[in-house]
Amino acid sequence: MSNGSAAERGTTLLGLAAWIRRQGWLRKAYRLFPQPMRNRLSLMLAAPARKRVRFPRTPAWDWTPSRPVAQSTDFHSSPHRVFGGNVGVNIFAYFRGQFGLGESARLYTRALIDAGYPVALLDIGLQLPHGFDDDSLDGYLGSETPHGIHLLFVNPDYLEDALREIGRTKLAGGYVIACWFWELEIIPPEWLPALDIVDEIMVSSSFVEAAFRRVTDKPIFRVPLPLGDEPDSGLTRVDLGLRTDAFIFLVTFDFNSWLDRKNPFAAIEAFIRAFPPERDDVQLLVKSSNGYRHPEPFLRLLKATSSDARILVRDEVIGRHHVQAIQRCADAYVSLHRAEGFGLGLAESMRLGKPVVATAWSGNVDFMNESNSLLVDFELVPVKSGQYSHTQGQRWAEANIEQAATCMRRLVDETGLAQQIGGRARMDIHERLSSQTVAAHLIDHLTLIHSVRGHPPIKSSP
Repeated sequence: MSNGSAAERGTTLLGLAAWIRRQGWLRKAYRLFPQPMRNRLSLMLAAPARKRVRFPRTPAWDWTPSRPVAQSTDFHSSPHRVFGGNVGVNIFAYFRGQFGLGESARLYTRALIDAGYPVALLDIGLQLPHGFDDDSLDGYLGSETPHGIHLLFVNPDYLEDALREIGRTKLAGGYVIACWFWELEIIPPEWLPALDIVDEIMVSSSFVEAAFRRVTDKPIFRVPLPLGDEPDSGLTRVDLGLRTDAFIFLVTFDFNSWLDRKNPFAAIEAFIRAFPPERDDVQLLVKSSNGYRHPEPFLRLLKATSSDARILVRDEVIGRHHVQAIQRCADAYVSLHRAEGFGLGLAESMRLGKPVVATAWSGNVDFMNESNSLLVDFELVPVKSGQYSHTQGQRWAEANIEQAATCMRRLVDETGLAQQIGGRARMDIHERLSSQTVAAHLIDHLTLIHSVRGHPPIKSSP
């Protein structure tokens, strides 16, 4: 079969999957299937298209990071003597999840582990439409909850399900902190009952903090996501099928995080406006994941990029060590998002010294400014029905595409600009979001809670 006919067959099957999702009666029947069965069906229908948008494989792709040595389960050992008193935290999270909430939990947890702070990790195994193949913290997972503070990385919409799996007895008598993420200004009314279950809310940005402060007077603790020294697989542009002689812009997003919110089409349009077809010294890599789970939006993306050979779409879930290699291989990162709770991809790229072009609104402005980034103006517009969940009364940002195009063109054409902005970004992120800085802030807060609660004794799980 020729490449052309294979591409046509892949597009046809994606179209079939999209048609099925549009039929109300079929969609209802589809939702009755268990999540693993739905995953297999989506994979089957999207298989031909997925082959087109996978990275080429070279031997370098076989590299895997060495597994960590598990922390001692002796909770009365040296870490307690270092910090003094009764310290430690039980962390409940999707530790194997390959999506934002899982990665956020791993980042905070690694920061605490690296600081020598006692933790007990319990994995949550709810069947969600995500990949669950991250095993980087498997050596630390257990079933004990020996500490008096519980930190939960489960958003309110799945909190009851998670508690049924965990067992409420594990939380009895402890201080419950929920780390919650949200990307809009108004907290969904459906989430409000979850406030009665927790003692405190932990958030990663002032944007999310402001949203929760509008609906509760419970304590809210803000601590940014920590960025440590993650392993890099060492993949090169050749391994990734990228040009070695072009300035490469990178866009990344997860289809599960809502395509309209991530808004890659604005970055694509800005790239096309910035560089006419005769400019062959640039390339745009659109790296997404979970496109097969969202066939209609996936088709929209493929069609939007099909007319420009300089734009590559690569859609697959890959390990964090490969993601960092991709960020390193790029020259700049672009995010014309409509809303971000934090903006992890932006911060990670800045940490590597990459200049970032981004919408000047929502969570990312906590760590981005005019000296370390190229911020793009915006207009606040209503969120339309179907663009996101819980859209009633919500608004978000529509970035100025023409200004973004100018920023992208400047990075390529103005000698030294990319290095200047990227260098400042690296310094700022290492200073403000380093694993050590964030861990110290979080540990101080946990220590205060233990102190106020009177150092309850370490206990064993029921």
